[in-house]
Amino acid sequence: MIAALIISAGRTGRMDNFQPLAEVGTISAIQRVVMVFQLAGVKRIVVVCSNDISRFVAHMNVVYLSGNEDAQMLDNVKIGLDYLSNKCTAAMITHVGVPLFSVETVQTLMSAQGTVCIPSHSGKAGHPMLLRSEHFRTVLSYDGDGGLAGAVKASGLQCNYIEVVDEGVLANVRNTQANEQLISGHSLMELRHDIKIRIAREKPFYGPGSHHLLQLTSETSSLREACRNMGISYSKGRKIIALMEQQFGERVIESKQGGKAGGRSVVTEKGLELMRNYAEFCSEANHKVGELFVKYFGDGDKRKSTNM
Repeated sequence: MIAALIISAGRTGRMDNFQPLAEVGTISAIQRVVMVFQLAGVKRIVVVCSNDISRFVAHMNVVYLSGNEDAQMLDNVKIGLDYLSNKCTAAMITHVGVPLFSVETVQTLMSAQGTVCIPSHSGKAGHPMLLRSEHFRTVLSYDGDGGLAGAVKASGLQCNYIEVVDEGVLANVRNTQANEQLISGHSLMELRHDIKIRIAREKPFYGPGSHHLLQLTSETSSLREACRNMGISYSKGRKIIALMEQQFGERVIESKQGGKAGGRSVVTEKGLELMRNYAEFCSEANHKVGELFVKYFGDGDKRKSTNM
């Protein structure tokens, strides 16, 4: 599985004071980058950001990691790579200050061959960079001052530069006038369906957010850590689980006490079954809805959205 690592904290030289919640088009830069990765089919997205935007990340079904706003970008990249070690086969790394690369570029990188894959436009290297997981430790061990590019160069890793027509791989978000044309032709301007499926009895109790919470709890064996990685409070996480168990009629999490590592949270067999069924149901439902979307809206040239 290929993951995405979005850095929204730290200094990059050109964008020291960039605000990730600033609008790019009609949405924030952080929303735009997350949505592009999601539309490209990336299932695991990690955002390293400062505490003041964690509440916005909480609604995007990504993993939130607390970054260092005063550190260099590479220090925050290391936080993300350390988390992703043993969780993916490769990571696409980008800074939120370059939010205009396309879905097609991400998909091109996902199918590319090479240890390090970098999109380029007109011979200039851009974002995001794809790095294979077997070389995460190489970057993590680098202590020079050359940033991520310096870490890759010092490691001697071979870079595969992939020429793309996408000018967005180079677009610094501060160039607002130059970016207007890129925004109007961007992937997110293509008309598409966007459904969020919830399961309910008397009350809706299971949807994308609660599914993500169970996934992270299963992965970390800790509901508290799962909540922290989602950017929500532990008390809110407990309320989500309580509603889920009340309406579902089954225990989905069991607490295990003791041992050297202390207590842990275990997703029950019924909880795992709920996760599997929901994921498969959503996959089939989205496929069917996609067919209906083509029937009613077509699948030809891009159709630009307008404010209604």
